Amino acid sequence: MGLSLQWGISGIINLSYGAMMVLGSFIAFQLFKTLGIQPILSTVPAVVILFLLGAGFYRFLLRPTMQRAPIFVTLVMTFAFGLVMENIMLYVWSSDFRMITSPYSNIAFQFYNAQISFVRALIFVVSLVSVFLIYLFMMKTWTGKAIQASCLNPKSAEAIGIDVGKMYAINFGVGSAIGALSGVLASNISAFSVVMIGTWLIKAFIISILGGLGNILGAALGGITLGLVESYAYVVVGPEYGEAVGLIVMLIVLIIRPRGLIGRKFWDV
Repeated sequence: MGLSLQWGISGIINLSYGAMMVLGSFIAFQLFKTLGIQPILSTVPAVVILFLLGAGFYRFLLRPTMQRAPIFVTLVMTFAFGLVMENIMLYVWSSDFRMITSPYSNIAFQFYNAQISFVRALIFVVSLVSVFLIYLFMMKTWTGKAIQASCLNPKSAEAIGIDVGKMYAINFGVGSAIGALSGVLASNISAFSVVMIGTWLIKAFIISILGGLGNILGAALGGITLGLVESYAYVVVGPEYGEAVGLIVMLIVLIIRPRGLIGRKFWDV
């Protein structure tokens, strides 16, 4: 959802998104290691930190650049920002793989013939709730509607008193916060490292394109689609081809439905 909002609404392909996700993972790891804060609870500080980082990055670096230079220059800036974040994380945490092992990591329950991990079930529930809350924010609040208006018709939005630059900054911050949330949740079920930045960025790209840029529910659908496709690919053709199959599915969707599975920026538009 985060990259989809940044790309579809602010018009910025954020190449630092993978670094933002990994930073969220490391924030959760550090809080758990030093303060003993449970990983799910550490989503709150991680989300706040990345929201401020993303909004500040847009407000003070990206927007002034967009006003004076071609839009493709933002690609260079986001790439450079990602490299800065990557090197800071390398300096602080090194390139070693880490994983958060919480007290409930080994808990599982039986559901018919399947044994389901409690952590995975909890993350699934948190993800669903997050999708619902972001949807409500974008569709039901004044700020969310102002963000949509700023995207659909910036001049008309400014004419009725909406600060378009501020709305874009908030949207970019929200997207960064969602990236942090993704990283925190992922750190509970898989090992992570700075070297995962590229892998997570590619997955975010595929999901955004599958669902349709700027569409929250489309991003959720794209994520479920990619997850199912890769899972079946691991079983049928082997784990080494899982990511390749995901890319193939993305290409097929682009050919059949160039605007994504849903094809609209906003669900109600």
